[in-house]
Amino acid sequence: MGKLYKIYLDTEKGILFVKASGFFKEEDAKVYISEFQTTVNTINPSIYNLILDVSEQEAVATHVFDDIRFALRLYSSAKFKKIVVINPTSAVSKMQIDHCAKEIKFTAVFVDSAEEAYSL
Repeated sequence: MGKLYKIYLDTEKGILFVKASGFFKEEDAKVYISEFQTTVNTINPSIYNLILDVSEQEAVATHVFDDIRFALRLYSSAKFKKIVVINPTSAVSKMQIDHCAKEIKFTAVFVDSAEEAYSL
């Protein structure tokens, strides 16, 4: 099975686009976080919008919640111009992300489609 995520940097539009899908295990989350940090270290996040497409994300095991919270804190601490999250279509996944976001006071714009995300 391939990677459960894609990280794409669009320097012309000033967007760091991340798509995560499938069922992340703890090991998957650790590799993703490392690759995300490496990419962010190559740019000035304050001039980029971060678009996180988790529309195809599946629910995660409870022990992965710490990784979700860590990733959300990482996104916030990078100081992107704007963070936009494309909501999961899975109600359980949406609930998990909402819960973690509220718990750590993660501020982002939550939308339901890529079209909405790119229009902001």
